[in-house]
Amino acid sequence: MEPYKFGIRFQITNAATQPLTDFIAVFHGWIQRQALAGHLLVDVHDYSHVPNGPGILLVAHEANLNIGETPRSLIYIRKQPTPLTETFAAAQAAAKLLTTEHGVQFQFSQFEVFANDRLLAPNTAAGAAQWQALVAQSTGGQVVQQSNDPRERLTFVVTRQP
Repeated sequence: MEPYKFGIRFQITNAATQPLTDFIAVFHGWIQRQALAGHLLVDVHDYSHVPNGPGILLVAHEANLNIGETPRSLIYIRKQPTPLTETFAAAQAAAKLLTTEHGVQFQFSQFEVFANDRLLAPNTAAGAAQWQALVAQSTGGQVVQQSNDPRERLTFVVTRQP
């Protein structure tokens, strides 16, 4: 069984000084227009007051998206079954929408892919070996496991040519 609860983290390179709460209006606009294809956008939550929290969260039926801190990033976490290639494409579409509409710039040459399912994708040597090839194939990049600490989610750093 292939896990589908993967997350993608694209680091934002130019919006560190912009207040995190500015993204509330952005996400509400997306809901009004249903701007993200293939997603039923439902609600926005403000967790900007929570230290190391999710920041500003956009809830969709298919996934959760959030603008988080440390470092400031767009994080896309899939909730409904789909191949990792489609998860990656949806995360890129959300990032490109933020770029075209609001001038937010992302670092696409290096990003993280993480498994949000510790049962099907444990952070062990066997778990990493099983999913590393899938992540490389789905993202088209070179993949390195970030940490082998079993208390953390299985996370890969992907490097791609710009």
